[in-house]
Amino acid sequence: MPDHQLNSDRQALPRALGKVEKTLHTRYPGLNFFLVGQAHYGEEGFAFIEVNNLEDQALRDLIRKEAGDQLCNLGFPVELIQGKDVYHIKPMH
Repeated sequence: MPDHQLNSDRQALPRALGKVEKTLHTRYPGLNFFLVGQAHYGEEGFAFIEVNNLEDQALRDLIRKEAGDQLCNLGFPVELIQGKDVYHIKPMH
């Protein structure tokens, strides 16, 4: 079920990304990663989620997938649309 409170204003994407990042830090204690979102201009949700500061590719992929699943559960789908410009989103805590 979407979290409509998170999805109600222009800071919704940074707040959702911050919420997911906090949850993932709890799930993976001791890992010093951070998330950066990319979103398409004029679209809802995210285009892509970057997991930074981790060397292990398999772990980055796992965390990216979990982040995407959690964002979708909050009402923010993650879908890259070919040919559309994106902007970066930093998590808001």
